[in-house]
Amino acid sequence: MSESQFRRYTTLPYLLDVLYEKRLTLLDPVRWEDKNDSRFLRIYKTKKNLKSVLALCFAEAPETYQHWKIYSGNTSGVCIEFNKDRLINRLKHEEGFISSLVTYKTLGVLRNETPTVGDLPFVKRYAYRGEQEFRIIYTSSDKNINVKHIAISPDDINIITFNPWIDVISLNSIKSIIKIIEGCEKIKVRRSTITENDEWKMIGENSI
Repeated sequence: MSESQFRRYTTLPYLLDVLYEKRLTLLDPVRWEDKNDSRFLRIYKTKKNLKSVLALCFAEAPETYQHWKIYSGNTSGVCIEFNKDRLINRLKHEEGFISSLVTYKTLGVLRNETPTVGDLPFVKRYAYRGEQEFRIIYTSSDKNINVKHIAISPDDINIITFNPWIDVISLNSIKSIIKIIEGCEKIKVRRSTITENDEWKMIGENSI
């Protein structure tokens, strides 16, 4: 995948909010399943004397089966592929945002190399390294909020890919809905072929 692209695995309701409201949403990481990760962000919030720390995560790794199953593993799952450069440029005009690739560390490394407070939002356990995560963080020292929006344009989206389990009839209906949203007429919408690819199967048929 090009360095100027990254993916957000999510669900259909979130996708429709992104397209209709033309925004991305950062949330409090307190409810993240990875409690090690959310703890680092709470420590960062405390040590920096912040009232709000909100986050939004993307994957720079190529599409994998595990991404679909872990982050959007049902028939409402969807992957929004963004133009990274365009999106990051938008943040330059907004206050309170920091962003970076996540670095993945083992416990052995951290025992000998204690991270700085500034590192904490972008450090994750080595077991998650396959995500190649890029993270956007919003912080505020005076506003206690649980949600922060970033205004975007449909032009920031390269392609929308639906999960490989969605049926064709439902996919076509959703495509029609997306196309009538203002500004979204030209966005390419497809279904993932990671579990069923015609060319892959044909190569098997042509084996010698």
